[in-house]
Amino acid sequence: MTLVDKFVTHVISESSFEEMDRIYLTNRVLARVGEGVLEVETNLDKLIDLKDQLVEEAVRLETIEDSQTAREILGTELMDLVTPCPSQVNRDFWEAYVHYPEQAIEDFYQLSQKNDYIKLKAIAKNIAYRVPSDYGELEITINLSKPEKDPKEIVAAKLVQASNYPQCQLCLENEGYHGRVNHPARSNHRIIRFEMVGQEWGFQYSPYAYFNEHCIFLDGQHRPKAISR
Repeated sequence: MTLVDKFVTHVISESSFEEMDRIYLTNRVLARVGEGVLEVETNLDKLIDLKDQLVEEAVRLETIEDSQTAREILGTELMDLVTPCPSQVNRDFWEAYVHYPEQAIEDFYQLSQKNDYIKLKAIAKNIAYRVPSDYGELEITINLSKPEKDPKEIVAAKLVQASNYPQCQLCLENEGYHGRVNHPARSNHRIIRFEMVGQEWGFQYSPYAYFNEHCIFLDGQHRPKAISR
């Protein structure tokens, strides 16, 4: 089976898309990767591995530049195809939460892994160990998962016109953001909305987790960080 066919088959089986959507999905993939990928065969089976191969084919075809940023942007766009829109994610979450709160959270966690928002393959590279100390046992993690920026991209980031959108990397504005050389791609990012003390908040997982089910709660309103105690 060709790479595109196999990827599209996975998208259909793991999302709300149906077989009738196959041609549409194929064209969405070709628009992002390049039509030169049509005849490429693959022996891979996992969705994220197929996505990674599509990204490398896009580099080979010169559809995207050979950079970490371009790879990240294309990868999140491809995985967005298997990710429900924010309103559907929230609807599914809160409908399940009424009767099965733990299952609602687990389903959202699984989605965040399935669509490669949580970078499981990268996180597996981390080195973690425990050491005794005067203050109890400490868990030390050597972070090898989050890739370092290429020197050329560091220079390019300095030349990019300043932008305050999204206002920071922990704002609701990141949901679905395309990404740029100085801000991460978030096309496949989803946030659960809820109200607390009369204010809107968001709940998401960390893409580069330091511990199991590492999650983040976001204030719906961007404001300067203040430590009061």
